[in-house]
Amino acid sequence: MSRHGYWNRILHVSLADRRTWIEEPGDAFFRRYAGGRGLIAHYLLKHVPRGADPLGPDNILIFAPGVVTGAPVPGAGRHSVGAKSPLTGAFGESESGGYWGAELKRAGWDGIVVHGVSPTPVYLWIKDDAVELRDAAHLWGRITGEVEETLLHELGDPRIKVAQIGPAGEHLVRFACIANDLNEVAGRTGMGAVMGSKRLKAIAVRGHGEVKLADKPGLLAIAKWVSATMNEKHRSFHEFGTGAAMQGKNLEGGMPVLNYRMGAADSVAKVDAIAVRDQLRVKMTSCYSCSVRCKKVVHVEQQEEAARAAEQEVYKGRARVAVDPRYRIDPRYGGPEYESLASLGVNLGLDDLIAVCKSNEMCNYLGMDTVSLGATLAWAMECFEKGLLTLDDTGGVPLQFHDADAVVKLIEMVAYRRGVGDLLADGSQRASQRVGRGSDAFLTTVKGLEMAMHDPRHMPVMRASYLLAPTGGDHMRQTGNRNGLRNQVGLCHFLAYEDDQALTILKTVTGWDVTPEEMVTAAHRGLTLARLFNLREGFGRETDRLPPRFSDPLPKHVGLTREAQDKVVTDYYVEQGWDPVTGVPTADTLRLLELEEDAAS
Repeated sequence: MSRHGYWNRILHVSLADRRTWIEEPGDAFFRRYAGGRGLIAHYLLKHVPRGADPLGPDNILIFAPGVVTGAPVPGAGRHSVGAKSPLTGAFGESESGGYWGAELKRAGWDGIVVHGVSPTPVYLWIKDDAVELRDAAHLWGRITGEVEETLLHELGDPRIKVAQIGPAGEHLVRFACIANDLNEVAGRTGMGAVMGSKRLKAIAVRGHGEVKLADKPGLLAIAKWVSATMNEKHRSFHEFGTGAAMQGKNLEGGMPVLNYRMGAADSVAKVDAIAVRDQLRVKMTSCYSCSVRCKKVVHVEQQEEAARAAEQEVYKGRARVAVDPRYRIDPRYGGPEYESLASLGVNLGLDDLIAVCKSNEMCNYLGMDTVSLGATLAWAMECFEKGLLTLDDTGGVPLQFHDADAVVKLIEMVAYRRGVGDLLADGSQRASQRVGRGSDAFLTTVKGLEMAMHDPRHMPVMRASYLLAPTGGDHMRQTGNRNGLRNQVGLCHFLAYEDDQALTILKTVTGWDVTPEEMVTAAHRGLTLARLFNLREGFGRETDRLPPRFSDPLPKHVGLTREAQDKVVTDYYVEQGWDPVTGVPTADTLRLLELEEDAAS
């Protein structure tokens, strides 16, 4: 039969014995799981034993585009990466944009499942049907930009796309990320540490095919709509990326400041997306097939380099290039979006925009999640402020709010687990367990994952996301039907598609006669699969709660009581068809979602 949107080909890679094989799971499989979270949770339940060490050989690492990934329409450049999280011990999943996921689909693959551990560093080279594991000893220890440069030269094709870990993943930093295209990351839940534990340095991909479409004219009409309505629908993203609304959030008293204590800071305007545009940004770039171009690129030269470049007229016609005597910032690594501006900026009490951008760049070339890093530093700084961490504990390194240059130095210490960086590299919850002394009072974690930079006391819409996301403190509202579905099929959350347009995209790509009800079912299926995995690993209702910090009031917002949280949780359980007390999916729900076999795993 003719397939559209997927190839019916999952690549399995066994690192221990350098073996690969192809699984062809069938058409019903792709309609049921679609990609993303559905694919990830299915394979985790199937292949990872209960209680497995996330950094051991029994964990698997799954790269999961969706059935829409790689189609020529804005927003179809997304893929997910999943494993049992080394940060939380629960369901681990992260999403990334850019070009890598689309390239994997163009090469003829619907996903990659990586098993076991390689005895020595390797990288995976995929060129259409040809798959090869190669030695990566010469890449191990190197930062992401150097690795990409080396691989493109070594493999002889500048259009190759690379997903890789940096030194943080090699050193098993529990919130290490996987970077692709140098400035896109699968950032949350520590997927880079899993990849590092397997000694898999990179996956380089080159595809020469095209994703087959059921109705290409219908899909291109949607793509044209995005371009035609840019000013009306996406102007802010196109102009600023994310982070332009920080001053508004600050005025409303909902900005995370000094470890989520304050709600506002006078310095916000110095480190928001408007300041980035006015002072450091040199251009905006896009993900695969997207006309919105919402990704910032910043560039800072040091004095001598700027003078040399001016002499050579490298920047002729450009208004300015920022110069700073302390830091050079390479534009290949993009620029900071909202989460990074907040987590590495105001939440640490910083107003030094160049230092914040340098921190973001370092996280991209070292391979670390800016959200967990910033929140872990904020926790440590409050512990230091309150005397729960002392200079004796930190090896003489003061952990103080408002010290931008110290943050830049700490980032490298964390990535390489040097000194106090070894404590912080385990994330704030594990670090707190080691420190004790009541330090857990300052945590901002749910299920062990540091919460993102949207305060649920200020934003009611975030409460279910934080309380019930299967990954823990995630802000992307993937607990809802809209984002839950888009996560699975590989469609960007930021594109302003209405639900009927998302349905049209899915239909024109796959040819499936999908109903709105089936889209809701698909979202529930992915969430229920992830719930089954978490329940199996010991995460139940008692972990569906916010940390004590969020029971405290902000100056402009009341704290969230346990009763208020419990109501959100119970209502959500009912909506999903789970037991209203325990959150265990009912037998009827498992039957309706066709998940009885997965539940038995």
